[in-house]
Amino acid sequence: MIAVGAVAERVRLGPLFIFVFCWSTLVYDPIAHWIWNPHGWSYRMGGLDFAGGTPVHITSGTTALAISLYLGTRHGINLGGRNYPPNNISYIYLGTALMWFGWFGFNGGSALSANLRATQAIIVTNVAASSGGLTFAFLVRYIYQRKLPYY
Repeated sequence: MIAVGAVAERVRLGPLFIFVFCWSTLVYDPIAHWIWNPHGWSYRMGGLDFAGGTPVHITSGTTALAISLYLGTRHGINLGGRNYPPNNISYIYLGTALMWFGWFGFNGGSALSANLRATQAIIVTNVAASSGGLTFAFLVRYIYQRKLPYY
């Protein structure tokens, strides 16, 4: 779904479903096997993946970049010199809050006990979410002040 967010409002759903099926079968499944299965080559070499950074975030981010470069810029975004902000800001905040709450449980619970590791995971989760929210707010303010187009 991270990669699907890169193509929102840019592709039709039918081909997207086919792409997601093929991508998860040919890309995600083998990489997840390498990382998490005791017989996977990365696992045997001592690779640890605490929260799915390699199979989830690295592959999805790379895929999102590749799809975005393939599709090119969005059409009709800057018609008539008008700025088009994100589609629905309240949904952005709602989705962010739900993700933040879910990651607290996932990251804090990954330690499987109430110890220093769980505390550190929760603190890092909160700092990362706060940093992302502040960065979004500052960028939107900067873009509106400079009257820059959204791309």
